[in-house]
Amino acid sequence: MSINALTNAAVARRSDFTKFDPAPQGLAEIAAAFAEHPKSDTVNQPDKGANSVNTALNVLFGYIPTEVLTLYVAILSVLQHPDTVNKANNSGWTVFWCFLVATPVVVWLSNGAKVIAANKPVPLAFRTWPVWEMFAATLAYMAWVLALPNNPFISLSWYSTGIAGIAVLVVSTFLGLLAPFFQRQLKV
Repeated sequence: MSINALTNAAVARRSDFTKFDPAPQGLAEIAAAFAEHPKSDTVNQPDKGANSVNTALNVLFGYIPTEVLTLYVAILSVLQHPDTVNKANNSGWTVFWCFLVATPVVVWLSNGAKVIAANKPVPLAFRTWPVWEMFAATLAYMAWVLALPNNPFISLSWYSTGIAGIAVLVVSTFLGLLAPFFQRQLKV
């Protein structure tokens, strides 16, 4: 999935976009919100034919910020010289921190673009921001960077690929499990 899916879920929580009462509730509705762009003033309903495995996977993978990770990997691969692998690499840390800051901004921009495309006001007020999606994407970004080869964490003494694999699984699972708790209507 992607930031696109995350912002679909955020837009689905806006009071001027859908008639969810009050917002997507439960995993089936959250998964449905990930799946397609909500239409202004229409009702998004979960797919009645969706099984629990598909629903769980949509929610689980909905929190992977693929657009940010793709750019991160591309830029990191350009900046890293093969001789710097497994050594302290300042360019790797710089790229990591830049994308860490950029991730919530990209989520907000993607959300704003969808809102503007529907001829709605720009979501400038904090209460209209997709805060949950911004936080979730940022946390997922950190976990996935840990799992990528040649990441800057390799230079740290505590790092291991086992920890990285566990971090991805734990973060992805908990984001999916926590999602229903943060599905509040975004009042516009």
